[in-house]
Amino acid sequence: MNNGQSARKLHPRTVVTAAILVGLAGVVAAATDPNDKEQRRKAKLVPVKVEFPAPQFVGTEKDIRAPHVRPVQTKPGPPFLAPRGTRNVALGKPVSSSDPEPVIGDLAMVTDGDKEASEGSFVELGPLLQQITIDLQAEHEIYGIRLWHYHQQPRVYFDVIVQTSNDPNFTTAVTTIFSNDMDNSANLGLGKGKAMHYVDTRFGQLIDAKSARARYVRLYSNGNTENDLNHYIEVEIYGRPVSKAPRLGPLSIQYPPPPCTDCFTLWRQVPHREDPPRKAPPSLMVPEGTRNVALGKPVSASNPRLIIGTLDMITDGDKDAGEEHCVELHPGLQHITIDLQETHRIYAVAVWHWNHIPRVYFDVIVQTSNDPNFATNVETIFNNDMDDSTGLGLGKGKALHYVDTNFGKVIAVNGMRGRYVRLYSNGNSMNELNHYTEVEIYGRPVKEIDD
Repeated sequence: MNNGQSARKLHPRTVVTAAILVGLAGVVAAATDPNDKEQRRKAKLVPVKVEFPAPQFVGTEKDIRAPHVRPVQTKPGPPFLAPRGTRNVALGKPVSSSDPEPVIGDLAMVTDGDKEASEGSFVELGPLLQQITIDLQAEHEIYGIRLWHYHQQPRVYFDVIVQTSNDPNFTTAVTTIFSNDMDNSANLGLGKGKAMHYVDTRFGQLIDAKSARARYVRLYSNGNTENDLNHYIEVEIYGRPVSKAPRLGPLSIQYPPPPCTDCFTLWRQVPHREDPPRKAPPSLMVPEGTRNVALGKPVSASNPRLIIGTLDMITDGDKDAGEEHCVELHPGLQHITIDLQETHRIYAVAVWHWNHIPRVYFDVIVQTSNDPNFATNVETIFNNDMDDSTGLGLGKGKALHYVDTNFGKVIAVNGMRGRYVRLYSNGNSMNELNHYTEVEIYGRPVKEIDD
């Protein structure tokens, strides 16, 4: 049995006493990294107005049997800041669910504006892992999400995961903005969530969406500390329509000359791989003004003592094959990190490992963050660690292996915000070493395009 129940089985004696009393210390505010706060300050942001429902369980105490629970929120906390014109764009929008026939209530109640915990104000979905999806009916820039599961009595809901996408099926360009699936029991291929469990209160759970651009918002849960059912009182999504969509144009990439394509065919023995391309892939469509923002930017590495080359060669614009153009890192899992020196909207990442001889590089993982240590606010945009051997807590990657050629590997990114881009690899089909010839990151500084 997955999630909430598995968490309880793993921690049968873990008891966190949620003393829900007026005056209890420990107000929990939404986590926001310093770089994002600085961008918001510069944007002259204003507080988002929210009306909180009436308290329901003030003065009561209850033992909450769940691991890693935050202190109970008893005050509203600091206001959530967003650009002028931000509003609850979920109000009245259609809602679908993995359980289309709720046990109690109607799905439309999730976005009807009623946040009270009284009978007739909540939807009850079936047991185990369930999800709801809110269709905003147009692409929006989403700054925050606040959700109320059920605050009539203190409960912890398990495997709370919130995602955004422009794909109604959530199969492509999905951004996970919150996950407290601590044991990866939801089995969604996301790895272990890093957010803590929390007690549902009248203040709801506030999640910073970091200006994600999307039409759809999906929310998962997997039962709670009282029973195996799933509940929603209300979900508010704070954002603005993308009313002035940028003009798009084809992304122009200059490819180096092709190397020897039929020599050293050890890559043919690698399972679960794409065939090497015989021609350049179709151009991605990106906003006008997009450019290679990695050019000349500083690069660091997990092991700065290189075998061959220097780290600045990774962003020097030289993509030609050959040992004199390549950086060679030590064997085993290694990573490089490119500092774009300010927050950018990123639309694509292109990487050339070492296309002098066709080979497959293993455990290729590409992540973005505004945290230079990649400890918080990390988004994984590519992962072909198919057996979860890296131990990074990401779960099994779903991308296929690929053969490094002069066309590199071009990874589409849906305007994700980040200052740092980190790339992992773990040897290749010829040896255990790691190489980079060039990495290009196509984007624009947020100050050019954001209000």
